[in-house]
Amino acid sequence: MKILHTADWHLGNSFHGYDRTEEHRHFLAWLLEQVSERRPDALIVAGDVFDSANPSARAEELLYDFLLRATQAVKGLQVVVIAGNHDSAGRLEAPASLLKTLNIYVRGGIRLTEKGEPDFDYYLLPLAELGSDEAACVCMALPFLRGGDYPAGMTPEEGLRFFFEEMHRCLKRSDFAGLPVVAAAHFYAAGASVCEGEHSERLVVGGQDCVDARVVGKGVAYTALGHLHKAQQVAGCPDVCYAGSALPMSFAERGYRHGAQWVELDEAGQARVSRLDYNPLRHLMCIPTQGTAASVSEVFDEIAQLPRRAKGDDGADWPYLEIRLEEKQPEPTLQHEVCEALADRAVHLCRLLRVRPESPAADASEPQPERQALDPLLMANLHFKARYGEAMPEPLAERFRQAAQEAEEVAL
Repeated sequence: MKILHTADWHLGNSFHGYDRTEEHRHFLAWLLEQVSERRPDALIVAGDVFDSANPSARAEELLYDFLLRATQAVKGLQVVVIAGNHDSAGRLEAPASLLKTLNIYVRGGIRLTEKGEPDFDYYLLPLAELGSDEAACVCMALPFLRGGDYPAGMTPEEGLRFFFEEMHRCLKRSDFAGLPVVAAAHFYAAGASVCEGEHSERLVVGGQDCVDARVVGKGVAYTALGHLHKAQQVAGCPDVCYAGSALPMSFAERGYRHGAQWVELDEAGQARVSRLDYNPLRHLMCIPTQGTAASVSEVFDEIAQLPRRAKGDDGADWPYLEIRLEEKQPEPTLQHEVCEALADRAVHLCRLLRVRPESPAADASEPQPERQALDPLLMANLHFKARYGEAMPEPLAERFRQAAQEAEEVAL
């Protein structure tokens, strides 16, 4: 049984104001190529298909165009799609009946029985090999759980464990008992590496949503996870993997590998997992490449080394750029000067972060003038020296004098 595992597409996402439609189209073209060449029996999309609960028409078009092309490219391909925390369960499931005719199974929210209990059987999906009608494994396809989806008083971990335990009970009573089991879920597994810098994965503050990956239960051959953007194997659980995000979602994710997981189940239900790497259309660049920040002169030196824009180039593959600049003193025109220097460079500037050095400790032995005797410029000079460790430069002092004079004239 051959399975292709992907997750966290975040269709419709924009990066610092830049539209990412072409980037997503590039990724889906790559994924379609993998499907066409490798001919998996099943494709699992483990949540966060969209970036928001109300995706644009263009984002939905990307999804349904890909699903149609994939099922046309490989006759009999089964696709399992679950909702993530970014997705709207109802929105994702709306065309489920139609998609089912193409062997595409969507599990967005928690379906209830007539008794008002979760319909656990609904989340057990028998999967067959291409060209066969006989089930070769069962996929437990559980969408992202919210607080109201499991019994009151349970923690997120207890809620997940409750669902998987009940699904295992249902499976044992079904005609598919004894088949290898694959789980598809969307949660934050303990022991996994998260994006600490910018919290782009929307984790709960305090880590209350962090759960033991073994909540899926014993005897699961492979667990296909979504939610965390770093492709990884969960520590201590070799058969529990995050596919990672399709594209980098923040500058803190620079260096992440992108792509998909290729899973092969043998007759004994043992999983062999390998990585399929994808090269995104746009990469992330930082100035400086190493360290926390660069001086003004170093920033302009690195900008001068960037490639120039070619005539007629639409910028589709230009990298995103972040500049971290060490600001030893205020530079009012710096933003404008940086933008001018980048005007002919083949990059998309996303942000300029000004990093200020730590203020030196005040010398307690130095006599402090009486506050009442200080004029505004002297007060500004004292503050500047305390903040930057040196006297205010004359050009800045002259600007302050002009501002102070204008303020006095207005007051009069």
